[in-house]
Amino acid sequence: MSPRPAEEARTQLRREVTAAMKRRELRHKEADRIKREADAEFWQSIDPLRNAYFGAQTDIAAITGFTRDHILKQSKRHRSGGSHREEETR
Repeated sequence: MSPRPAEEARTQLRREVTAAMKRRELRHKEADRIKREADAEFWQSIDPLRNAYFGAQTDIAAITGFTRDHILKQSKRHRSGGSHREEETR
């Protein structure tokens, strides 16, 4: 069996792994924030298009692959002033 490394080497390894884990967690949080912002921007731009003409929401559903109900709910959720719900879920 191989000898165990010196305690100093193990401590240094532990520090470096812990730092890498913290960086990873920060990057994941940043990615989640960017995704939330992109979703909000997308649905805010879709919301006025839903009423562009009779049947526009059905056409949007066909283009995006989302159901009409999903489009309606997400558009309402991400309307200006609806950002308080996102704050509650964080």
